[in-house]
Amino acid sequence: MVERLLRMLRTFATRWRAVTWTFDNSSSDEATAVPGPGLGLDGLERALDRTTRAGRRAGQRLEPSLTVARERVPVSWIFALAALLVVYLATCGVPRLFDQIDGQYAGAAREMMVRGDWLTPTQDGVPRLQKPPLVYWCEILSMRVFGVNEFGARFPVALATAGWFLATGLLAQRVIGTRSAAFAAALTLAMFSGTFFFTHLVMPEPFLACFVALSFWSLLGAANVRNVETAKVDRWLMAAWTFIALGTLAKGIHALLIPIVAMSGTAWLSPSIRVVWRRFLLRPHGWIVFLAIVAPWYLMIEQRYPGFLRDHFFNEQIGSALSRRWPPDSDHVPLSMFWLEHLVLFFPISLLFPAAIRAAFRAHKDRRPWLREDVFLLVFWFLVNALGISFANIQDYYLMIAWPPVAVWISWAITKHSVSFKWPAIVIGLLGISGLTIASFLTASRLHDSSESSNSELIIGDTISNVFQVLPASIWTEIVPLLCLASTCAVVMGAFVLLFHRKGKSDLGLTGFALFMAAIFLISTRGMAVVQDEFSSAKVAKIIDSRSGPGSVVISQGSPNEKTTLFFYVHRQIFWVDGRPDMEFATRELGIGRDDYLTREQVAKMWRGSEQVFLVIEDYALAEWKKYLGLGAGESIPIGTCGSRVVLVNRYSEPSP
Repeated sequence: MVERLLRMLRTFATRWRAVTWTFDNSSSDEATAVPGPGLGLDGLERALDRTTRAGRRAGQRLEPSLTVARERVPVSWIFALAALLVVYLATCGVPRLFDQIDGQYAGAAREMMVRGDWLTPTQDGVPRLQKPPLVYWCEILSMRVFGVNEFGARFPVALATAGWFLATGLLAQRVIGTRSAAFAAALTLAMFSGTFFFTHLVMPEPFLACFVALSFWSLLGAANVRNVETAKVDRWLMAAWTFIALGTLAKGIHALLIPIVAMSGTAWLSPSIRVVWRRFLLRPHGWIVFLAIVAPWYLMIEQRYPGFLRDHFFNEQIGSALSRRWPPDSDHVPLSMFWLEHLVLFFPISLLFPAAIRAAFRAHKDRRPWLREDVFLLVFWFLVNALGISFANIQDYYLMIAWPPVAVWISWAITKHSVSFKWPAIVIGLLGISGLTIASFLTASRLHDSSESSNSELIIGDTISNVFQVLPASIWTEIVPLLCLASTCAVVMGAFVLLFHRKGKSDLGLTGFALFMAAIFLISTRGMAVVQDEFSSAKVAKIIDSRSGPGSVVISQGSPNEKTTLFFYVHRQIFWVDGRPDMEFATRELGIGRDDYLTREQVAKMWRGSEQVFLVIEDYALAEWKKYLGLGAGESIPIGTCGSRVVLVNRYSEPSP
């Protein structure tokens, strides 16, 4: 009985102290706190402590969970995050690898594995030195375990993405101070539609994003060390330098410049962090760790390919950042379109932006100290990227390494200000109804269009909207049912979240959004499998392998950076016609692989020769090549098609079983 009374008194004292502390700290600057109740409860707590210690000495056992308050994370959030992680990992094997980015990294890693060379990424023996090797190394390790397939190629990216979620959660816990904020931030980042689609590509950005987030988490750890205990500060800073080095080895000097500039801007506005800033930049130990990790690969490549360092840093790294790379290797996305696309890339969390902005203004109006040095550091992190890409040859995914500050901001608004999911749920429900209407319209009109060709003249820049501009009518027949299913999920989710809102279960709103996006990601994976032939050359490789004989030659129209999945799926030499040999440093400066680029005259001569020749061209060029090669009616019939690509052969062999 006495033990139960002590527990009740202690719980009451703790809660009453929390109420009076909140009241005192939320009062105006002119008001002064009345010390009476706090002092009385202090004495009560001291008496309870003495009684507790005496009871323990007497052999009585008091529950420790009742003397230490622990924060509860909603179980539904844990379940939702686990469900999203399962979706990210389980969908690694679908669809086929896409041309351009996927094929560049996966194809080079496959070739490195075949040659047993861990130093130089190559495509058909031509060094591909645009990016450092960490991603290639991870690809090799994964494909050794899972095989040379799509899952083996994407699995390292999925692991880096999971690490990115963890790093974002650690950031949120560091800044906001609660475990619930950590789960909310990780959920938010995992729910971004852009996160799923971009991390489904084999590219270094998820690795860079993970290491940059961990480097900022380490910098915040150093900044939050009290009494400037130099040993603890230095440990955090050495961890930051390690993550910076790994990020640099994954993508480039972005991983070094972004933390340095963001930390410098924070130190300029917040004097309290300047001691840590000086130790971060001026202490040589961090630079030594950085160079020990990064320098060996760069120096060995420079020794093997003279001139690499100059071209890599001044043309590839700095030139790309200033949109001055020569020759340009991608189209420029208009800045206005880039920012408008982010409303879609952040969906459905972008629907919470108005409420989060209002919460930030309320906090500022109430004079709450939310603009601390850790918040400044996150703001500078985002601004450095946002301003930097304004001068770059913009791509859709360039800002994704600065998405964690957005996720932390949203998690702060959700956990500290109880953001309502009512109107976002209504909007998603209306979008679902609109999707069902559009699906009905497509069923009634476009699907009856017999035209299979796509209008490539509508394509603007290098944006994700291109996916919907090149699809023939036959593909839409399979897309429409998926659109109906996704729209139905939106309507159902909107209804459930509204029901949770009416019952006052606000934490289930975030859970509902997360499970909805898990379903959308699964549906989208099926959609990508439907359209994979439009964006992958995997089927081209299958056609060639089924018809090829000994000593056959493969010639593809265009440049190697266009049909890159041929390097992954076609395990033989590939020649290029109408291509640009100046795209790669090794070919442009050292002449390596220049013989792989053929003129049309050379192609015509090989076509009339004794070797079997496969010619991969775009469908719009079929008539032109038919005339140039003098093909008859039977000779100009493609042996296979893959999206807009057609495959011709000069002489047939028996199909492989």
